[in-house]
Amino acid sequence: MILSMTGYGTGSAQKGDLTVSVEIRTVNHRFLDLHVRLSREYLFLEAEIQQLVRSALERGRVEVSVTIQNLSSVTYLVNSNLVKGYLEAAGKLKKEFDLQDSLDLKSILSLPGVLQNRDMVTDNSGTILGLIQSSMKTALDGVLQMRSKEGEALRSDMLRNLAGVEASAKMIQEFQTNLVPEYMQKLQDRLSQLLPQGGIDPQRLAQEAALLADKCDISEEVARLKSHVEQYHALMNGKEKAGKKLDFLLQELQREANTILSKSGNLEVARNAILIKADIEKLREQVQNVE
Repeated sequence: MILSMTGYGTGSAQKGDLTVSVEIRTVNHRFLDLHVRLSREYLFLEAEIQQLVRSALERGRVEVSVTIQNLSSVTYLVNSNLVKGYLEAAGKLKKEFDLQDSLDLKSILSLPGVLQNRDMVTDNSGTILGLIQSSMKTALDGVLQMRSKEGEALRSDMLRNLAGVEASAKMIQEFQTNLVPEYMQKLQDRLSQLLPQGGIDPQRLAQEAALLADKCDISEEVARLKSHVEQYHALMNGKEKAGKKLDFLLQELQREANTILSKSGNLEVARNAILIKADIEKLREQVQNVE
């Protein structure tokens, strides 16, 4: 199954005067890199939010922004210890760097964590959790829908490049059948230049050509190449998320192409091996965004 790691989704839920809004953005990443933005007084809900994301997504950089609003009149508490810490830090900076401005009331009240919504945190935490779960589900559904749509586009591109790999591998296999006669002709031409007329032993020539052909034999590499392509197709058509396995298969495909290129002295075989490497590089770029 091909799912892109690029996705976006939003969700919101409301009950009475309470409203929870969630926005989720995802991009490609080798692992699951999760970041949650949440007001300081609701940090105790972060673990629940992370668990909801992990149950739906396996890879990618995921940014979750949660906004909680209460339209009713509520009581705010001032975190005096936090204000004291801010003022001490500000005084130290002022003295150390000879600064002129001081913190005024408006600036202090706007600092993170200074004002805490007592009623909302203590009395409505259960309600908020339910609203978060509902809005997170809607947002994650949107992300998965976009990832699936993007994944179909990726799948089409990968099939096109994979077809290029198959075509080049087929050409290599066809040229491979003519390698032994080609090696024998090259060896005979070379020896004819070095030895006197009639000094070439046909039997010895055949033996040397066979040894050279065996040394340059790429039949196993071609067979493994075809096998890896078949596995690639199976993973794309399967039900499990295939990103990591596809990445591993591309490494194996690259290894076989490199070996073919190093072992064969045939120009057409080398040309097709280079084409395979080019298609593999395109596939590698596409797989970087597959979950």
